[in-house]
Amino acid sequence: MKNELHQSGSLYLRQHANNPVHWQLWSADVLAQAVKDERLLLLSIGYSSCHWCHVMEEESFEDEEVAALMNAHFTSIKIDREERPDLDARYMSAVQLMTGQGGWPLNCIALPDGTPVWGGTYFSKADWMAALSQISQMWKETPQTIQDYAQQMREGLSDMVLVSTSGTPGSFVASDLEDVLIPWMRGWDEVNGGLTHAPKFPMPSNYSYLLQHGILSQNDRTLSFVHNTLNKMALGGIYDFVHGGFTRYATDRFWKVPHFEKMLYDNAQLIGLYAKAYRNDHQDLYAQTISQTVSWLQREMKLDSGLYAAALDADSATSENPREEGGYYTWRIDELEDLALPHFEAFKWYFDISEHSAWEGKYILHRTQPIKALAERLDIDEAAANEILLHWQQVLAGASADRIESCPKPLRDPKALTCWNALLVVGLAEAHRALPKNGYDKMATALLDTLLHTVCANGKIAHQYLHGAAEGDGFLDDYSSMGKALVEVFLLTGNEVYLEHAKQTATSIEKLFPLEGAFRLYTNAFDSNWQKQLEIEDNVIPSANSMWADFFHSVGLLADHTDWKTQAQRALSAIHTKVFRYGPNFSNWLEQGLTQAFDSKELVITGPGAKAAAEDLQRTYLQPGTLILWSEEP
Repeated sequence: MKNELHQSGSLYLRQHANNPVHWQLWSADVLAQAVKDERLLLLSIGYSSCHWCHVMEEESFEDEEVAALMNAHFTSIKIDREERPDLDARYMSAVQLMTGQGGWPLNCIALPDGTPVWGGTYFSKADWMAALSQISQMWKETPQTIQDYAQQMREGLSDMVLVSTSGTPGSFVASDLEDVLIPWMRGWDEVNGGLTHAPKFPMPSNYSYLLQHGILSQNDRTLSFVHNTLNKMALGGIYDFVHGGFTRYATDRFWKVPHFEKMLYDNAQLIGLYAKAYRNDHQDLYAQTISQTVSWLQREMKLDSGLYAAALDADSATSENPREEGGYYTWRIDELEDLALPHFEAFKWYFDISEHSAWEGKYILHRTQPIKALAERLDIDEAAANEILLHWQQVLAGASADRIESCPKPLRDPKALTCWNALLVVGLAEAHRALPKNGYDKMATALLDTLLHTVCANGKIAHQYLHGAAEGDGFLDDYSSMGKALVEVFLLTGNEVYLEHAKQTATSIEKLFPLEGAFRLYTNAFDSNWQKQLEIEDNVIPSANSMWADFFHSVGLLADHTDWKTQAQRALSAIHTKVFRYGPNFSNWLEQGLTQAFDSKELVITGPGAKAAAEDLQRTYLQPGTLILWSEEP
């Protein structure tokens, strides 16, 4: 064997192509050979912008001693979780069942047939070698012990699927949603925003649901919590003040110290969330955050194909460190002093630049106060304070560009993932409703058209677009998010072509993704060694099934297709009892539950000027469950 990762187009896999480990690509041939040789599989799953994936590579996978141990006893397979979310979900479920936690890098030992028997996330070199030595010795001396545990894992994973599909169907009423909210509120940090514990993730679908429930239920506490959270996020270090865009999460409870990787899926959804919030409470901060994030996406993430890249790395190769976490985004005090910024003392106060606030010897630019406080500090009005803030941002952006040789941009993963790009279409559509004069409708339409021409063909949707070619069969979330994007652009433009594509997508889903009870399988590619894969619980990205139900509900209404509406209602009904267990895990489902618990409306505007009238209405009218249709014809 030898390292085969140079054959892959994946940036993450190619980053490991020179490791002394004999990494293999996941394939039927490799798995068959492992069965023939009776060798355990060692599966290591990660992604290119993952900081701790890089750390483990440097400490273990680049080490000759570690590689010799892995090569002697295991068939080692590297997997890009963004290319194969099905495998990532499969082994993440197993590791969470074994250890109670998960994350990346995700490392798992499995039988030759793929059944997991041991796993975890990041390991130091010493812990990794000790674990591998013990497991390889057990496989040699007492293989039946491992086989027995594997059978327990099979049964445990099957039970997880049964739990997912069990429950008593029901319909949502307003009191249900209040009951879900009560335990959720106990975890709210109503001072700093978000939940009380760190790390803090943006969780767009959580705050989208809470915002809309707060509006419908007229719950001032919920609305105050959501708006405070969005303010703290936009002002905090999790938001890149200099370049725009949100990083993946904050490591502390104040949103100050980010985990510096930037993901397309976060920013796509956060654009939409801030747009909804702006329609409810016209804060300039929200409009600025949307505008700057969209500008960053166009400048840094847009590919030659017209699609958008998956992620930016957390690390940079600075002059001080070949892989410095956050190097591109942090500043030494002498660098800031050399910029000769006007009102520098106010700048230091506003961004908390002091000898006690440095992070690893550098400063993360985060705003400690709203713009009103800066205006009061300088004894000027808010418009003038905003001008100063904009000037600071422009000077810092220029300085960041000037130091590009000593502090280059983080690596960009060039894969364009269908689901994440479709989420961006939806986010841009929401942004247009809030800010109809900014051209976001044209951006959404152009991106959707590009998706249709690159990843869609013959009724099927590919999972990604890379190096000029569509790759991989799409999963349920790829189809469902594309369907949602098509519906949103149809509602923006009134162009029936997009509705026809949406109907075709719904038909393809019915053909390709079998029903399992009220839900649909994540993929139709499964074998007898594995439980069927269902994705039901929402996370940072809504689950494939909640996106599917949402899409089928809306396309069913627009196409007057009774069965599609019925399928969506059946899935929502089946989820009813589960949401009381932990509401945040079902936030996209709960958002759909609002249409049951409160009256939904369909508003139709016709005649000359209908589009402008619809846009004007949507800019100020945020009523969840309301469908606004328009036609310029009488």
